[in-house]
Amino acid sequence: MSAPSRNGDSSAHSESCQASWAEMVYDHPVDDLRPIKVICIGAGISGIVAGVRFPQMIKNIDFVIYEKNSDVGGTWLENRYPGVRCDIPSAAYQFTFESNTQWREYYASGPEIQRYLVNVAKKYGVYQYCRFNRRFDGAHWDEKKGQWLVRTTNLVSGAEAHDEADVLITASGILNRWKWPDIPGWDSYKGKRVHTADWKDDIKLDENMSVALIGAGSSGVQVLPTIQPLVKHIDHYMKGRNWISPLGAGFEELAARKVETGNFEHSQEELEKFRRNIGSYKEFRQRIEDSLNAAQLAAFMGTQPQKMFQQMTYESMAAKLKDRPDILSALIPDFPVGCRRLTPGPGYLEACIKENVEYISTSIKKITEQGIETVDGKERKVDLIICATGFDVSRQGEFDIVGRNGKTLDEIWQPHPEAYLSICPPHLPNLFMFLGPNGGPGAGSTIHMIEWVGEYIVKCVQKIQREYIKTMVVSERANKAFSQQVDEYFKKTVFAQPCRSWYKRGEPTGRLVTPWPGSGVHAHRVLANPRWEDFEYSPMTQTGENAMAWLGNGLTLAQHEGTATTDYLDTVQSPKVVDPNVDTGDVISFDQGPLPV
Repeated sequence: MSAPSRNGDSSAHSESCQASWAEMVYDHPVDDLRPIKVICIGAGISGIVAGVRFPQMIKNIDFVIYEKNSDVGGTWLENRYPGVRCDIPSAAYQFTFESNTQWREYYASGPEIQRYLVNVAKKYGVYQYCRFNRRFDGAHWDEKKGQWLVRTTNLVSGAEAHDEADVLITASGILNRWKWPDIPGWDSYKGKRVHTADWKDDIKLDENMSVALIGAGSSGVQVLPTIQPLVKHIDHYMKGRNWISPLGAGFEELAARKVETGNFEHSQEELEKFRRNIGSYKEFRQRIEDSLNAAQLAAFMGTQPQKMFQQMTYESMAAKLKDRPDILSALIPDFPVGCRRLTPGPGYLEACIKENVEYISTSIKKITEQGIETVDGKERKVDLIICATGFDVSRQGEFDIVGRNGKTLDEIWQPHPEAYLSICPPHLPNLFMFLGPNGGPGAGSTIHMIEWVGEYIVKCVQKIQREYIKTMVVSERANKAFSQQVDEYFKKTVFAQPCRSWYKRGEPTGRLVTPWPGSGVHAHRVLANPRWEDFEYSPMTQTGENAMAWLGNGLTLAQHEGTATTDYLDTVQSPKVVDPNVDTGDVISFDQGPLPV
C-alpha cells in the first residue's frame, strides 16, 4: 500500500526537492534523494576515480567530466618522453578495486600505465560521462542559486559553453602546467627544441644527432639513460644538486630477487601464476605495498632509518661515480635525502660517465642560434634541446574560480595555498579538490590517496543531497587548525630542511604545500570519518523552515513503493564467535515442558 499523500498522489515524493517542510512530512520518504548535478574537471586518475565511484555511490546524480585532452589518462596521456615510467612498483600503482595481475615490468612504463587507465575507464563506464576536448575556463559561485556557473571551450570547434553544478570537483592534478626554462635567446635558436611534458612525435633520435638535455629531475634522470645509446653526443646541463637514489620505492623486492639493474620483467610463469591464483597476486601486492608504506619512517629527521637511508644513498652514488669525482662533487647536496622529492635513477649515474655524455654544471648564459652558451663563454652546438625542467608549481593561476563574496582562488591562496584536509578550500562552497594543497602522500601510493579522497568527497555529496543542504563550506577555524597541524608536523621531517623543492613551490625555506602531513595509510584513517562539525551549512527551502525536514514522512522509499525492505540483512557485519559449541537452534521442545522463566 502506498503512503498517504497530502495531495492524494503517491508519486508526489518525486517533487519533494521543491516542496515545503509541511509537504515533505506527508510526501517525502527519508531516502528519496534529491537530484544533484556534479561537474568534475579532469579525466586523469582522479577523474577516473570520480567517474567510477560517484555514479556507483551517489544516487540520482547528473554527472559530467570536462577534459581538455582527447582521452582519459591525464599525466600518463600527456607524458610520452623517452624512458617515461612510474617510480613506484606497478603492483602498488593501480586502483584497489582493479588489480592488474599482468604488469610486464616491476616498474611499469608510461604506455603500459596509460593502457591500464584506458581499460579501467572502459570497463567501468567512465567514458559515458566524459566530454573531451573541453577546456575549463572558469567557475563563478552563484549564492542565490547555490550553484557553480561553469564556463568551458570546445577546443575543436572553438565554441564556448556554460553549465551549472550543485557541486564542483577539481581533478586536474598538480604537475600539468609545464614551462620553458627562463633562459634568454630561445627565439634565436635554429634547431629543434622539446619539453619532456610536451614530447612531439616528430622528434626522431639517431646516431648522428647531438643533443642538449637540460635538467635532471624525475624526467631528466629517465631520459638520459634512455637516449644515451641512441645519439652521437649529449651535453647534460645540471646546475642544481640532488640525491640520486640507487633504487626506487619498493626496492626490497629487487634485493630479494638479486636484481641490480633497477627493474625487471615478470616471467611468463609468474604472470600465469598470478592470473590463475588471484590470492597469490594479492599476497604479492600486499607485500609490495607494505614496503612502500614503511618508507614513511625514513622521513623523520635524525632517526636511525633516515640516517641509514642517507648513508646508503651516498655510498651508492660514490661507488658509481668513483672515476668521476667531479660529477659527484657537483651533485651531492647539503640537504638530507628526501628534502626534495627523491629521484630514483636506475642507469642515470652510469649514463653520466659514458664517453658520449658531457656533464655540465656550469650555469647557462643564453641560447644561441646553434646551441647553448654557458657563463664561462663556451658555446656547444647541438641539433636538439630537450628541456626536462619541470612545471609551474606556484599554485597561482591554476583556475579562474570565484567563490563567496567575490573571492578568487588566487586571493584565497595568499600568502600560500591551503585546503582543509587537502580537499576543501575556505570560501568556496560545495567545491572539493583531488590533490589539493598537502594532498600528496608522504609515503604510499598516490592512486590510493586519490581513491580515499574520492570516498570522502562522496560522503560529503551524499550529506548535501540527503539532508537538503544548499551550501557546505569548511569553517575558517577548522581550516586554520589543519594548517597549523601541517606546519607543526613537518618540523620533525626531512621535508622541512632548507632546499629548493616543488614541495615548497621552489622556495628553499617556504611552507610545505604539497605532501600530506603523514603517510598514505594515515590519510586513509583520517578521511574515513568526516568531522561534519568542521563545516558551515546553509539550508534549502525545506530545511530552512526546519533543519530536520528531510526526515520526511516516516517511511523509506522501499516502503512507499511496496518493494523489499530487508536490504539491511545483506550488509550484516557478523560478530566474532567466542564459543562455537553453542547452537542457537538448540531450543527446548514442547514435550519437555514449559520454557524456564
